[in-house]
Amino acid sequence: MNMNLCPPEIHSYICELACLDDGRTVGALSFVSRYFREVARPFLYQSLLISGSEKIATLVTKLENTPPHLRLIRHLFLSTHSITRPSEYEAAKPSSALEGTAILRILTIAAPTLETLSFVSASPAMSTSSISRLFRTSFPLLRELSVSGFYPFPSSPGKMPSLERLHLHGNRNPHGLLSGGLDDACPSLTHLRISGISQAVSFAQDLRAAFSGIEDDDLFPSKIPPGVRNIVVELASQLQISGKPPKATVEREQSMLKLLTELTPPQGVDFSLIRGVDTLSPGESFRRDWVGRLRGASGCWSS
Repeated sequence: MNMNLCPPEIHSYICELACLDDGRTVGALSFVSRYFREVARPFLYQSLLISGSEKIATLVTKLENTPPHLRLIRHLFLSTHSITRPSEYEAAKPSSALEGTAILRILTIAAPTLETLSFVSASPAMSTSSISRLFRTSFPLLRELSVSGFYPFPSSPGKMPSLERLHLHGNRNPHGLLSGGLDDACPSLTHLRISGISQAVSFAQDLRAAFSGIEDDDLFPSKIPPGVRNIVVELASQLQISGKPPKATVEREQSMLKLLTELTPPQGVDFSLIRGVDTLSPGESFRRDWVGRLRGASGCWSS
């Protein structure tokens, strides 16, 4: 078929499908011709990969100067530190309060239409507050969320009613994650992945209690959200545990491993325990998985 004979509606539909990547395709289409620049214009912000303080600040300015109907974001990867210069990842300057405000502004603008979000906060000083703000933002259409940073636990009811897949990385012992708030915050959750845990004896005990289905005398007993059918727990990679650890550290790690390897998930729930072998930074691995999911791959859900 001659593309020139197709009506603009067909060209627009083709552009919409073709632009489900990290933003390169829509950028290339914009340079084909004036006609295709206009056809691709509604999809300029459909799928965005943004990393580093400068790009975050630039994006805020662009979004605030773009009409709402031309800034509908469906897929977003957002990292506070640059992933285009991996050698600078660890040495990057700490995130500032101004950057935190810019991130919140981007998330607020994107929230009504966002379907997938991968957020990497590499600043120990700012990650908890940034992720906490994220969890308190309403995302009515969000289906997949991956977060890297020292995260608090999502607990605000009704903020993510459509969320099906949640990947959390950055809290080595997320004790209390399963104590009731998760099912209120994510009532449609089916897949849960917890990555980068180490010496997490109390979290392993939480998981054992949740798998047993027996509610003890705890005020907030551990439980699996009712719709969850797949749980992946990834241990911290050896690269993250540098040097020779003290004896107490080794004992805690062994105790955690014993608890996790002996777990028996309830009927209807698939449980995978995997060892972290990723040599990439969190930003790079999250980017890889986010792009993979856009292309139809399993991403972080392959175990």
